[in-house]
Amino acid sequence: MRSLPYSVVLWLAPALSAGALAAEAQTSATAANARYLRNGSAAATARYEGDLGFARSATRSGPVSLARGVAVAFDGDGLSLSVSNALAPRFGPAVATTFNLSIGMDGDVSRSGGIALAAGPIYRSASAGGRVGTGRDAPPARAFATGRTDRFGRVHADTRAAQGWRRPVLLRPGASPEVVRYRTCR
Repeated sequence: MRSLPYSVVLWLAPALSAGALAAEAQTSATAANARYLRNGSAAATARYEGDLGFARSATRSGPVSLARGVAVAFDGDGLSLSVSNALAPRFGPAVATTFNLSIGMDGDVSRSGGIALAAGPIYRSASAGGRVGTGRDAPPARAFATGRTDRFGRVHADTRAAQGWRRPVLLRPGASPEVVRYRTCR
């Protein structure tokens, strides 16, 4: 059986994906550990909506607990990617990160990210996740990051999100496109 040429696939992709309203990707990851426990805990989720894509999650609990979620979605509106990771060793801080990016066929770009760091002498856990999508009906880019620790510890968490669009304008034949409008939201 012969496969279709790449140019035909690119031409057919928007037509085949006309039924989907948005390409969305969502992930989360959590890891926890404590000094007095032999094994910690880990959990991860991954989900996508769109005509093409995949979602994978993996966890490992033990002296070093790990969690990872990855989701990619594609349809006629664009491409969405979400990745979340969490790590919690028996001794040392717990860390969780998330990165989410969508690129629309119309040039719309949305992104969000976050990090959580939980350091405590007895117990620590960190969680992070996010969601992003393309298209008219997609929700805005979102991210969360949080952590927990015993009363002697500290948690630092930070999240950011931005949405904008690029409209290329050619100044003269052969000139490179120029960004004429970009908006950032916090």
